[in-house]
Amino acid sequence: MAGGGGSSSGVAESYLIAYNATSFGGWAYVLVQTVLYLGEHGADLGGLFGRIGWPLICVQTCALLEVVHALAGLVRSSALTVLMQVYSRQLVVWGTLFLFDCPEVRASYALVAMVLAWSITECVRYSHYTLSLLDVSAPPLLYLRYTLFYVLYPTGVTGELLEMWAALPHATAISPLLRTFFLLNMAGYPPVLYKLYTHMIAQRRKILGGGSKAPASSPASARAKKRL
Repeated sequence: MAGGGGSSSGVAESYLIAYNATSFGGWAYVLVQTVLYLGEHGADLGGLFGRIGWPLICVQTCALLEVVHALAGLVRSSALTVLMQVYSRQLVVWGTLFLFDCPEVRASYALVAMVLAWSITECVRYSHYTLSLLDVSAPPLLYLRYTLFYVLYPTGVTGELLEMWAALPHATAISPLLRTFFLLNMAGYPPVLYKLYTHMIAQRRKILGGGSKAPASSPASARAKKRL
């Protein structure tokens, strides 16, 4: 019977639209709540995690589904590449923010920098993906998608590293092996950041440079490009 493949494709696309739109909503909530908190309390960060902690952990944990998307062929991304991108954030939200209830981790400027970098990045990324799946062209959003990373990638990574560094004494108190685990992960950041950063620069050149075609397709739509 003809049309089965088209039906499956339609279901997958509808799912991806729902996933990306929901993820955008989650990150937008985290971003707005963070900005509101800073406006209300300024440098007093003691209550920041209490306000955004669980929404942040939930929306970031949902990103694990993107590994499943790649494995299932819903997107044309490399599952290994997606896993590398998602893994470090899972380590930070579960291995530091969730595990260690201390001001060095949950009430730091590193947390603010990290959350702002993450949430701005993801609001742009998921809104771009959603509109792409809906065949809506948004050139300014496309430009932001392939430009903001210049600042947001290093900012987010710096925040992640500082969060793990702040957690080291508490990790040592649990087990020296946990401290070693954290240090090994921190040592792996520079080469991974270099790989992702240079890849994004190349993608920016390809998509925005030279005035050639700049399709709004994305890894989320998964028909044309790898997840970035």
